[in-house]
Amino acid sequence: MLDPYAIAAAAAPAAAASDGAWFVGGAVRDTLLHRLCDDVDLVVAGDAEAFARTLADALGGAAFSFSERFSAWRIACPSGHVDVAPLRGASIDDDLRGRDFTINAIARPLGGPSAALIDPCGGLADLRARRLTPCGPGSLDDDPVRVVRLARLRYEFDLAPAAGLEEAARGAAGGLAATSGERLEHELSALLGLSGAGPAVEWLADLGALEVVLPEVAACRGVTQNAYHHLDVFGHTLEALSFLPQIVTALGGERYLTPPDEAGLAGAAPLSPLAWAVLLHDIGKPAARQVDSDGRVTFFYHDRIGEELVGVISRRLRMSRRFEKFLADLVRQHLRLGFLVREMPLTRRALVRFRHTVEPFVFEAIALSLADRMATRGARTPPQSLARHFRIARDVFGDTPAPPRRLLGGDEIMALLGLPEGATIGRALDALQEEIDCGVVTTSQQARAFLQGWWERAQKGPPDA
Repeated sequence: MLDPYAIAAAAAPAAAASDGAWFVGGAVRDTLLHRLCDDVDLVVAGDAEAFARTLADALGGAAFSFSERFSAWRIACPSGHVDVAPLRGASIDDDLRGRDFTINAIARPLGGPSAALIDPCGGLADLRARRLTPCGPGSLDDDPVRVVRLARLRYEFDLAPAAGLEEAARGAAGGLAATSGERLEHELSALLGLSGAGPAVEWLADLGALEVVLPEVAACRGVTQNAYHHLDVFGHTLEALSFLPQIVTALGGERYLTPPDEAGLAGAAPLSPLAWAVLLHDIGKPAARQVDSDGRVTFFYHDRIGEELVGVISRRLRMSRRFEKFLADLVRQHLRLGFLVREMPLTRRALVRFRHTVEPFVFEAIALSLADRMATRGARTPPQSLARHFRIARDVFGDTPAPPRRLLGGDEIMALLGLPEGATIGRALDALQEEIDCGVVTTSQQARAFLQGWWERAQKGPPDA
């Protein structure tokens, strides 16, 4: 986390060379609410680039341009980031009046904690009243992405929308269609990082915003399910989101989550990547829904359809290829652990195969499956059924040892089987690794014997690994 006072001290030389510098936005708001922050926004009167580079040297960070639209610069630090933007308007008051919501339109000069707050929009009074008010009547129309931010702020800080704000948000929601995908992804990721993301998503749907930014999720509203579900697909998804924080805690905590940067969602909250997967896990159901001659509702292949829709969403929101793969893998595999529960007691081979299928996102696959299961029948879920699901989850995640080193390398296998490098060698390596992980093969001699037998079988038909 970042210390605004330490940043103020480090920025003193740069501030002295400028015509003014101020903390603005979330850093001021969070300080007033006695909350820690990992991102700090600064506004400077003068050359933002020169200020950012001087401050980056003082903080030991790296400065780079990240918004050509606002000529803004970002300083990446080990504990967060500092954004530096030039003053918009003739004065700091003008700058603040052009911002989104009054609680984000408070500034403090870099002079230190005793410096007087600048509050032209009444943000302090709104903070005390727990009220969410736009800075101006056209705030949402000026920048429709603020509709998504509105939902996040409401549920992150437990604020009541000011009179007329919901109506204004509904009127502005259509403008989200012309908003850049990158900005929408950033705001949605911030929203999904909340522990209370479910109600925020539901409110976006009520405002008419969800059908614009994520029509695949909005399409789940009203899609009824079979008797094993107590909610429609959309309600089920929201309930799964609500269970997610406690499931992560029960499985050992956020330290086991794939870091957002590694998942391909740089800068997001720890829970955001997995929450995205939960939000999208059943988006294939509207297209897959069928009713058979006995009136039974089915959703065959909704996991595969969902995987394809992840690609559509990813391209629209300009997600990274790495994050698209993260989401596609989890959506495609979200049913597998539930199928294993029906086969208990499980063999070590079944556990190993599941792990290999979902690696490197084993923890996320387990947490998603549990959230999905807990939201299937809600309070009517039999305790023994949940207990079985949690038991197999712990078996998969906690009791399977880390795989040992490979006993044979690719070159050795090519020489042994007389094959060139290619897909067959890859399958051979995978087949051998499964035997090693299951404890069946423990020596190089055993590895060679297994591979010779595996290749003989493969030549007679499809390799069965």
